This record gives sequence, C-alpha cells and structure tokens, in this order.
Amino acid sequence: MIAVGYILLALGFILCVIGEAMFLVVAYKRSLFWFFGCLFLPIVCWIFFFLNMRITVKPFVLQLAGLLLGGFGCYCAGIVWPH
Repeated sequence: MIAVGYILLALGFILCVIGEAMFLVVAYKRSLFWFFGCLFLPIVCWIFFFLNMRITVKPFVLQLAGLLLGGFGCYCAGIVWPH
C-alpha cells in the first residue's frame, strides 16, 4: 500500500504542476502584469481567478484534484507532516 501511496503522491504533484502551468498561460494571455503577479504573489492569483472565473476554472479544478490526490497518496503511504 505504501508504493501505491507514493505513486498517487507523484501523480497528484504532476497534476498540480500542470494545472499551475495552465493557469499561468491564461494569465500570460491577459497581460504580463497578471503573469508576473500570479507567479510571485499568491493573492494576485486569487484576484485573477475571481475576475476571470470562466476561463480559469479548469486549471483551478485540475490543481485541486492534484492536491486531493496527493493528500490521499500521503495518507496511503503513511507520510505524516510535520515530523
């Protein structure tokens, strides 16, 4: 079961990275201000998300799915944070 947990953790991480890349591509298409704001300031990501919810919902759901999958993988692998 530990191996399955680590596999799910890795898949969750990959989904989160893909979702974040998709989100940054949407921000880049809007303007460089939004791109660099989302890249360096987390609050700007939330503002951008709520202002452009129709186009950013797919990357957000992908990130959320990756987070949940990674969390379940941690649970299955028995990873406790913080130690």
